[in-house]
Amino acid sequence: MILVSLAAAAAPGPLEREFRLAAAVYEVPVELLYAIGWEASHLNPAAESTWGGQGMFDFVEADETGGPSIEAASALIETNPNLVARAWPLQVRAAAALLADYARVHNGGSLPSRADLDAWQSAVSAFSGREEPAHQAMYVKYVYELLQDGFAADTPMGEIQVDPQAVNPERGAPPPASGDSSLNDQFVAAASCNYSDYSRGAGDIDMVVIHTVQGSYSGCYSWFQNCDAGASAHYVVRSSDGAITQMVWEADVGWHAGNWDYNLRSVGIEHEGYIDDCSYYTEAMYRESAALTADIAARQGVPLDRSHIIGHDEVPDPDGSGYGGSGHHTDPGDCWDWDYYMSLVGGETSDPTGEIVGFVRDSDIYNESGNLVGATVWIEETGDTTTVDAAGLYEFQGIPYGNYTIHADIEGYLEGTCASSLSSSQDWCSIALFPGEDDDTDDTDTDVPSDTGSPDGDSGADTDGPGDGSADELLDPGKPVMMDEVGAGCGCDAGGTAAGVASVAVGLLVARRRR
Repeated sequence: MILVSLAAAAAPGPLEREFRLAAAVYEVPVELLYAIGWEASHLNPAAESTWGGQGMFDFVEADETGGPSIEAASALIETNPNLVARAWPLQVRAAAALLADYARVHNGGSLPSRADLDAWQSAVSAFSGREEPAHQAMYVKYVYELLQDGFAADTPMGEIQVDPQAVNPERGAPPPASGDSSLNDQFVAAASCNYSDYSRGAGDIDMVVIHTVQGSYSGCYSWFQNCDAGASAHYVVRSSDGAITQMVWEADVGWHAGNWDYNLRSVGIEHEGYIDDCSYYTEAMYRESAALTADIAARQGVPLDRSHIIGHDEVPDPDGSGYGGSGHHTDPGDCWDWDYYMSLVGGETSDPTGEIVGFVRDSDIYNESGNLVGATVWIEETGDTTTVDAAGLYEFQGIPYGNYTIHADIEGYLEGTCASSLSSSQDWCSIALFPGEDDDTDDTDTDVPSDTGSPDGDSGADTDGPGDGSADELLDPGKPVMMDEVGAGCGCDAGGTAAGVASVAVGLLVARRRR
């Protein structure tokens, strides 16, 4: 049984009340409605998937594919789609109405019995929004496996629990369990327009890159079969049970890292879920993913250490302006337990390190014309010293996670400091220096305003090719970065070779790292 919370509420919460009301009004099985929402987003009304899905049911707009139509669902409840996208009770009602509408279409105008869950499989297939029959069949299988196992959820809108149901999830024959790894549950090939056909062999691969889908398992493999994605990873791992789908042969180059050099030398593993929802990182997912990584490493000769088994957030941007590849992604996120994962892989769990970076500027850290080039910067706790470069930036690499005081000084200015709390691959700590002469009796000026926050934000999906991030993306550090926003596919030419990377203005560097 998939278990998130067993705490039982004394009375139904808002979530349960709304689901039961919608199920009664539209005469659909409430257990099925729960399972569809859980499969799509773990019942998260604010979810935004990589392929443009919105809300707890992963509704997509008319010009998108791979999910139920938000326009069709909204029309059935006579509500504006924008309202449905923002209000979770409307999402529940719209989903129930759409499911009932498809059920009537597939049952001669009448609804199946709510007690006969298997009789609703044709309606669930249509609800998926998938275009390929194989995709529809797999979607139905995953929804009905949830019903078969049962599940529970604890959400801000209340708790729900679905007991195991007597259903048959095996109506559609699953794809064969083939591929590079004996651990595969199935092989579903990504579209050839989403990866590069290579012949990599032993010695060509020395990295595994860990990703988070920013969406569902079934949605991910459907997306990688859509040429609009311009992206792919070699494997996708399911949250509930750790099931593994291979989508690109390891000999071929997946477009997942946002850095062509890293794509060439790595295997990418996607994990179902959203980086800000820790419930997706289950014990089953960790164990099956770690076994897969160990298997890849044994066959390809990948060293079992954190320099060769890395997160997407540790892939450098090819233009040198941060990490997370060209899209500045931050997956797998803070919920991912690297120490535990590496212990399962059987690799080294040495203390993680990152970089501390920032601007040093005249009077205001946002004063782009006030770069204090040549200023001396040092870390109080370690003694590491560097100087500010022509872009106004300083950088310390390979610094163990921890708390640090950063000092900066240059002739004609008072010394300034900022406090860094390094707990990920990168932390920003910019310093404004003010004109004046230092007092020899006090070599720090603790009243100097400083920026101790990282100018980044967590968001969307992680599987981009080696293309560039756009300037518009970099200017909006809080905007989700979806796979379909990463530029023209893989950032390579028609033959799959690396393309040139556009330069980014210095003023955009304040948004160097995002999900």
